[in-house]
Amino acid sequence: MLRKIKTQAEIDKRKRRNQIFIGVIMIGILVFSTLGYSLISSDSDEDDSKVSELGFDFFRENGLWITDFNGEILRFQNLPSEILKIDVNVSTNLRQYSGRPLYFVNPNEGASEILSNIGRHILRYQEACLINESCEVDLPVKNCDSNLIIFESGDKTRVYQNESCVYIVGDGVKGADAFLYKVLGVN
Repeated sequence: MLRKIKTQAEIDKRKRRNQIFIGVIMIGILVFSTLGYSLISSDSDEDDSKVSELGFDFFRENGLWITDFNGEILRFQNLPSEILKIDVNVSTNLRQYSGRPLYFVNPNEGASEILSNIGRHILRYQEACLINESCEVDLPVKNCDSNLIIFESGDKTRVYQNESCVYIVGDGVKGADAFLYKVLGVN
């Protein structure tokens, strides 16, 4: 089969048409990908990004609830309404921890939650071992005369106090948030 001989003008016309076609496709891809990215990355529900509870405004940022508490920015993983069912039986406040060392027994992610919110008020923090319990590593041995926060495993999350010892049982993060709300007076 023989091909038709084409003039230079026909070749240039076809080349220009192909270039325009490819250009339109590329521009379409750029427009739709930018539009898709902006729709996907935007907050799907604007009402969830700001919540007012117990007289405080909480804003959602990077997976945390942020609020201004007496000029300090505090970050929580849970809102007060999300931890209402947690039994919190402590009679302490932030003044008990201010300027004093804070010790953790069996720290978990809940210890980080506590330190990120009240760490600037304490003198220092350290992992410790509770008196009359075996310690696998060389840690200072403390009793309930010291500011001690003890994390324990359990099926039900609850927070209670014995002298200066605070026990957070169950979910460490939810328990830590419940403890912090109580200590800070956001309950």
